[in-house]
Amino acid sequence: MLESRVSKPGVRWAALSSYVAGVTGILANLFLIGFYALQVGRPENGTWLGSANDLVGSLGTAFMIPVALALSAWLPERLACRIIQVLGLSAMTILVVGGPLLVLGVLEFEVQAPIMIGAWVVLSLWLFLVNRWLRSSGALPPRTARFGELLGALVLAAGPVAGAGLLLPWMSLPQLILFSTGGVLAMIGMLGIPFWFLLLGRHLGRS
Repeated sequence: MLESRVSKPGVRWAALSSYVAGVTGILANLFLIGFYALQVGRPENGTWLGSANDLVGSLGTAFMIPVALALSAWLPERLACRIIQVLGLSAMTILVVGGPLLVLGVLEFEVQAPIMIGAWVVLSLWLFLVNRWLRSSGALPPRTARFGELLGALVLAAGPVAGAGLLLPWMSLPQLILFSTGGVLAMIGMLGIPFWFLLLGRHLGRS
């Protein structure tokens, strides 16, 4: 089915891009974890890890774009699919440029962070719906598609869970539990996305 919709070189390039997106995404996440680990109580340490996370993460997201374009060939011919593809590609583009703009000082962190969070939410919506559609059509193995759906759903659920905490008394135990739960859901979903690209790359490579 894959080869009937996209040429073999196109599938190979999508597989390679997916692998690179996965590896660089994992590396960027390691930089991020190291940054926060060194920053605890010592804000002067680990600043280069933050910049490395921004730049490597942007590179990884850039390689997501050809993968998303390749997946377009196997999506149903529906308006909703086209809209989600446009939104997903727009979110990826924002994530590509957001990191370098922060490192270069063009954008302040207070401005860049909400934009990047919003782009990650849109990317997670794209991940959830595209995997659902591709699983229904049989274009992706059920395990790979369900994994992508789960990661997207975790990030999408994090917002409402954390938002519900705003309705509770400030700094109360139930509020802190909801905030923490939302943060953990978002973190698991975002850290897992590179591994989905590795699974996708393996599937495309076998095709």
